[in-house]
Amino acid sequence: SVICCRVSPAQKAELVQIVKDHDQQTLAIGDGGNDVAMIQRAHVGVGIRGKEGLEASRAADYQVGMFRTLQRLMLVHGRWAYYRTALVAQYSFYKSFAFCFMQIGFTWHSGFA
Repeated sequence: SVICCRVSPAQKAELVQIVKDHDQQTLAIGDGGNDVAMIQRAHVGVGIRGKEGLEASRAADYQVGMFRTLQRLMLVHGRWAYYRTALVAQYSFYKSFAFCFMQIGFTWHSGFA
């Protein structure tokens, strides 16, 4: 994880791009207009509605009202999303496996005709 402060918006976006170039997933969290470029460059952007305005929350994939709701977003919903993705990947693998064996079984049944 990378935490940066006192950097320009272009530097924040460039830092996210550097991490993305190393085949890593990125999550950017911002609460103001200076975080918009970083949020848009990341794989997943989270904007926090607050005193600095709504620019970050409008540019983000997800928006939250307060910093304290980030814990539930990342730990609960993130885990559920990971679980669902893993389930779909397993389903896809076993579906392909079953389809392949049906084709092989039919080939044997038809006498390789």
